[in-house]
Amino acid sequence: MTSYSRQKVPGESEKPQNTAFVMKDPVTYKEAMSRNDAVYWKKACTEAFVKQELFSTVLKSVGCKVIGCKWVFKTKLDEDGQVERYKARLVAQGFSQIPGIDFDETFAPVIRHQTLRTLLTLANQYRWHIHQMDVKSAFLNGDLENEIFMRIPPGVEAKEGQV
Repeated sequence: MTSYSRQKVPGESEKPQNTAFVMKDPVTYKEAMSRNDAVYWKKACTEAFVKQELFSTVLKSVGCKVIGCKWVFKTKLDEDGQVERYKARLVAQGFSQIPGIDFDETFAPVIRHQTLRTLLTLANQYRWHIHQMDVKSAFLNGDLENEIFMRIPPGVEAKEGQV
């Protein structure tokens, strides 16, 4: 296990930190499960994937392309440097898809700062109410035209041949 020592940054508050020896986040599922805090990583994986009910397992049909996946682990610390929670995300390895064959277009809607300032100015002028929201896992609400098959992630039990 690799660890590093935290050094004081010039100008930092004198508040004592309990992060003298913080282990790095695991890079692979196997590494996460071989550590002393494996029970917490296992729980984070379960919360991120199984409890969300975002998937269904099916038998792999002939000719379907299956993309891989990878767990990404991150330890969230509080302001005192203590572990607040363990976070695990499952990411699809979409880089294996070929443009024009596996998908046609991809986009992420964003707003220009000038447009946002204009909308805020109009809202102020006309006394409109403004609501801001951050949707957790918003990408899950998108409609797909094609079926996407992904390998069963490490740590999730499935029968042979299922995706």
